[in-house]
Amino acid sequence: MSRPLGVRLLWMGVGFAVLDVYLNVPNFVQLSPVAWLGLYAAFFPLAHAVGRWTGVGGLGALGLAPHRGWARNLGLGFVFCSALWALKYVVLWALGAFQIEGARPAGEISGLVLQAALAMFLSSATDDVLVRGYLVRHLSGVLSAGALVAFTTFVYVINHAWYVHLTLESSLYLGLLGVMFSLALVRTGSLWLSIGLHWGGNVVYRLYDGFDAQGGVLRRVMLPEAPWHEGVKLAMTALTLAALFLLFRFTEKSEREGPLFARG
Repeated sequence: MSRPLGVRLLWMGVGFAVLDVYLNVPNFVQLSPVAWLGLYAAFFPLAHAVGRWTGVGGLGALGLAPHRGWARNLGLGFVFCSALWALKYVVLWALGAFQIEGARPAGEISGLVLQAALAMFLSSATDDVLVRGYLVRHLSGVLSAGALVAFTTFVYVINHAWYVHLTLESSLYLGLLGVMFSLALVRTGSLWLSIGLHWGGNVVYRLYDGFDAQGGVLRRVMLPEAPWHEGVKLAMTALTLAALFLLFRFTEKSEREGPLFARG
């Protein structure tokens, strides 16, 4: 016997709060890189347990079920977003946002690449499971696909208040990203494309900016910021969102019961 809608929403909220607070422990407690990776890796069994406890199922039901083409979706998303994010930084450099003085030593670059690839995969996947897979799975059959995109995008933006000062520009930027990631879920019925997009953009950002203000693969000198810098970032993000509809032609849809399965 299915639970009444009000009870389902209550359990959804409690489970979301548990997972969200867990993911934001590093914002309050200083962790070593190994401990940080361990905490984020342990999120997946926790999300599996919370999903089952709240009545919607484990990680497969939350969007991580393998399906035909899941690895293709993950890879396409990564290449697509990493290429366009790299283009964004090239455009900023060409327009005079910063100067390049050289590159870090090869050993440091390889370490940064490995750290960015692993850490950003965990960061991206956990965020997608929580903000998109978990919420959409609970609300499928309650909200339309368009409303699910709008709601999860709103939650994605607001949830960044844990560690980002939300301004109009940053909210618009996050909103465009949230729409892009949620549309990827709606289009494919699983999280793999969304994770790939999220992961690719985050890896390139870390290669550009590094971790803990230590710089990326290039030694850069930032020039005085002009008002149009934010406009370029927003325009490139909007272009990426528009180009996503072309990418959809090459992606695979899940044949299995996923987050967008209509609940009875």
